[in-house]
Amino acid sequence: MNYEPNRQRSSVDREALGLKPGLKPVRRIRPKSRRISRPGNFATVKTFARQPIRTEAVMEMDGLAHIEINPRYVRIAPQPHRLTYHVTKPDGSTRVATYVPDLAVLTIEGNVVIVDFKSRYLRGLPEWSEVEPVIREAYLIDHGAAFTVLTEEHFAIEPRRSNVAIMLMHRPPQKDAAAIAAVRGAIGRIGLPSTIGAIRSDSGLRSDGISDSAFSALVELAISGEVTMGMAKPFDDLTVIDVGPFA
Repeated sequence: MNYEPNRQRSSVDREALGLKPGLKPVRRIRPKSRRISRPGNFATVKTFARQPIRTEAVMEMDGLAHIEINPRYVRIAPQPHRLTYHVTKPDGSTRVATYVPDLAVLTIEGNVVIVDFKSRYLRGLPEWSEVEPVIREAYLIDHGAAFTVLTEEHFAIEPRRSNVAIMLMHRPPQKDAAAIAAVRGAIGRIGLPSTIGAIRSDSGLRSDGISDSAFSALVELAISGEVTMGMAKPFDDLTVIDVGPFA
């Protein structure tokens, strides 16, 4: 990327790009009122206060679900700050603009990623196409953060989308320490890679058709990065379990 030599520096109105305890979103998402949206609440354990995130669209819920189960992302802040940046006009003058991202994400490596959830249609509009590279440059140069725009193409692909939803459904309010210990014991005995069915069988845990403590324990280990779960096919007893990135 070629940067303008005389570009004006952008600024944000919050320290650490909003990734600090005690901070509330800078923009309030109100109930639906004469606009095409579906506001909702996404339950998460990755905000500082572990409070639900207010969302504007189903696509945001899908995107947050993928972030929630990814062990690389350790902390998130919704509508975390307001970026003030400068856009160069065709005549060479500049205009001042502001932008509030959907999410700031802290990775396990200590890096910050700024995320915008946007439909493919809206991302293709000229008014956004003009400013997206300017915003990306501002975050990278002035604040040392990566900027990414996620559309439905990134997280609506099946069966990954359904698998992610299943993982969130199997994440209980409190961890089942006994089940996690039994699953770890099974993994220690039979080794990895293995399968959901083999680990469940060796762990001594049984599914009653409603609850499946072995599967839920594997989900916990996958979300923490201790194991990985094969996502290319719908989950079943033959789903491959392998060593995770943070084992």
